[in-house]
Parts: sequence; structure tokens; C-alpha cells
Amino acid sequence: MAFRPSIPPGSSARPPAINLPPLTLALLGMMTALYVGLLFAPPEVERLVVVYFAFIPAAYLTEGWPIWSLLVAPFSYALLHGGLGHLALNGVMLAVMGQVLERRLGPGRFLLLFAAGAAGGALVHVIIGGSPQAPLIGASAAVGGLYGAGFVLHRRGVNLGPNAQLLVALAGLFIIINLLGVVLPILSNIAYAAHLGGFIAGALVAARLTPPRRA
Repeated sequence: MAFRPSIPPGSSARPPAINLPPLTLALLGMMTALYVGLLFAPPEVERLVVVYFAFIPAAYLTEGWPIWSLLVAPFSYALLHGGLGHLALNGVMLAVMGQVLERRLGPGRFLLLFAAGAAGGALVHVIIGGSPQAPLIGASAAVGGLYGAGFVLHRRGVNLGPNAQLLVALAGLFIIINLLGVVLPILSNIAYAAHLGGFIAGALVAARLTPPRRA
């Protein structure tokens, strides 16, 4: 007689439709909420959000610019997006690596890598990026930090699950595309240098991380 596990009354054996860890889901929710909110917000509100929460290199040389904006912008710009395609692409990339790294490293280390990618992207954008007056927005650099971290952690022998090889391949593809973009900038509105800066920052932080031990 075959054994059939009992299912408690009222429960379902079907897995949840959205099975992402909480911080990854929260970041996706914030990115989506901001995009939709600004889509319907008055133009002046949208302008103020971009001015003070996007990363604008020239702001750091502008007298009287709010200190809080200068401190927040290198991170908050990662939550803003300029179009549905931009949001969707970054959202998918975040979900793919977030569901692995957050579960493996915990939310604290995961958030550290996301923030390091954003800050690293902003720094490289200042050094070799585009116009200092143009606002930088988008989660690509922060997500690049996650892919850089995943690449390094895999090289260190950290188990990233059954899809580890695919994640490493995606990390390699991320680097190739953005290196080509820096050398041959076909699309001038894409901050390829910032993406690479995020990848490098995430890799550097991951090299110093001590992943939690599994019981």
C-alpha cells in the first residue's frame, strides 16, 4: 500500500504563486509602487522626487543642496525607474538573484550587497559616467552588485542551489554586455559604467563576507 502524506484540512498542497523571500519582495514592491505613484503624480512632484532622490553628480558641487539628499541619493536612485520595460527588466533580474542570495545569506547581508552595488555604481558613474547634470536612476547597478556577489561566492565554494551554473552564466553575460556597452555605447541613455561599478562593488563585499553556516 502506497503511503500518502496527510494534508491538514483547509490547507493546499499547491505552492504559493509568489515564492520570493521577504526583502526581495519588499524591494520589488517599493520599485513598483514608486513607478506607479510617479506615473500618476503631478509633474512637479515627479520633478522633486527625481531632483532629490535620483543620483545627480553635479548636486555634490552645488552650494546649498540638502545634505540629506546627498547622503540618500547614492542608494535611493536604485528604486526609481524611467519606464515599464526598465522596471520589468531590473525586477526580473532582482527576483532571480534575490531568491537565492537572500535565502542563503540572510536579509542583512543581502541588503548590504544591494546597497553596495548601488553605491559602487554611483561612484563609477561619477568617475567615467555621462553628463554630471543627468539624473541616474534604476536598480541595474544594485542588481549588478548581487550578480557580482553571486559570482564570487560561487568561486568561494558557497552553495547557491541547483541553478548555480545558470546564475554564474548570467553574471558573465552581465559583465560582457556592459563591457561592450562601455567600449561601444550603442544606447547612450544606458549607464554601462555604473552597472560595472555595481558588479565590482558587490564582488568586493562578497569576498569579505562570512556566509552563515547551515544547521
